[in-house]
Amino acid sequence: MATRTQPTVFLTGATGAIGSRVLEHYLLRGSEVLVLVRPRERQSSEERIAAMLEAAKLPGELRRRAHVFEGSIEEPFCGLSRLDRRRVISAADLFIHSAAVTNLGASPEDCYRANVLGTEHALELARLCLQGGRLRRFAYLSSYAASGTARSGYFAEDSLPAAPFFANDYERTKYEAEALVRTALGRELPIVIFRPSVTVGDTKTGRIASFNLFYQVVRILGSGMLSHWPDLRERKVNIVPVDYVARAIRRGLQVAWALGRTFHLVSRNGCLLRDLFDLVKVFPYLRVPKLVPMAQWSLSLLNQNEQAIHRALEAYLLPYLNDLRLETRNAERLLTLPVINPSFLRRLMEYAVKAGYLPRECFAPAPLGPAEALA
Repeated sequence: MATRTQPTVFLTGATGAIGSRVLEHYLLRGSEVLVLVRPRERQSSEERIAAMLEAAKLPGELRRRAHVFEGSIEEPFCGLSRLDRRRVISAADLFIHSAAVTNLGASPEDCYRANVLGTEHALELARLCLQGGRLRRFAYLSSYAASGTARSGYFAEDSLPAAPFFANDYERTKYEAEALVRTALGRELPIVIFRPSVTVGDTKTGRIASFNLFYQVVRILGSGMLSHWPDLRERKVNIVPVDYVARAIRRGLQVAWALGRTFHLVSRNGCLLRDLFDLVKVFPYLRVPKLVPMAQWSLSLLNQNEQAIHRALEAYLLPYLNDLRLETRNAERLLTLPVINPSFLRRLMEYAVKAGYLPRECFAPAPLGPAEALA
């Protein structure tokens, strides 16, 4: 592989919302990117990446800089063959570990295998890259939810809380995985940790590779499946544009002072649910529930099926509406934090319609699926 002025990157999780944008970001800036991908039942690893880069409309010469390696983070050394392992060790300047199970409804076993064991295997491979190659930085994609969202609180950047309160197994295993990374921080590996909040579409276009918790809540609340909903319009959830996250990761792997630091990649103001409810009204095919003041709210307002939907939404959504106060001193030194406004929210909605996630005319109720991806 030809030597370039831009770093060569080894990337896991390249098919996810953040990983796909990190891949694009480095390709556009002249890097060679070694991409770890596992095949699916009907798609090879190469086909998955080719389809993704085709959808991103990257020119052919840039796509050729993406080199696909078949493997899985759930296996030792990320499932790489000996030959592929040697290729990665000799070439990687940067190792970005983005892969994870982000499904908030995933089983404890699935979360553990991907998030904890997967991180152990990534660290194992990164140590080989440092010992036998030219590795300069290891980036771990954690989540702001790794600190535990089940209770309100203040979350520092450069540490994890000693006694967190988790809302689900995703949070628990992201905490455990980050704890593993923090053990290796400074002593064994040159590590930088990033904790994005709920990641949404591009600042300018709204484009996103996969639709996560934010979009799923919009789709459910606009589907007509719920006749009533408690009035939470004064609450907010922190969302962050995916292009900001990709730029912040690249910047954090460039500057010397970022080594050993942790960054809350979040928006300055979050998304006020009032703005979201007002925006949904602009889309006439969405049927929002009637909002009920909290003092008058009761599950008895809903039929049996609606109550089941409400309980699922409550489990997935309400923890992220807590008053989570996030330190951003490191992040603000790195890049200016993005600001969420109604025009940006509208771009997110319009892209979801364009992509077919939200239908153009009539929104038919769909089965309630598990909410996904915080980061």
